[in-house]
Amino acid sequence: MMRWIIEGSLRIRFFLVFAAAMLIFFGVGQLREMRTDVFPEFAPPLVEIQTEALGLSTEEVESLVTLQLELSFAGTPGLETMRSKSVPGCHPWFSSSSAGPI
Repeated sequence: MMRWIIEGSLRIRFFLVFAAAMLIFFGVGQLREMRTDVFPEFAPPLVEIQTEALGLSTEEVESLVTLQLELSFAGTPGLETMRSKSVPGCHPWFSSSSAGPI
């Protein structure tokens, strides 16, 4: 079986070389036109803001920092979720959007 394949390939070697060259030429042409994304987005964009408010209580952090951030980002197009947690002296704030950067 292998002898038959090799003998047949040697008989039509010029056709096989031509076919291989055409496949390479076609493949390179398709490769140049192909759109590729090197770093695809699997997760929505996430924004994290960490603020420090040293010496402030939880209620003061909530009124002076958290409320201001939430009001500032409330009208952002594509904003899906907004989470924050007020603790004494620190305020982590997270948001994610449906598409594109915030």
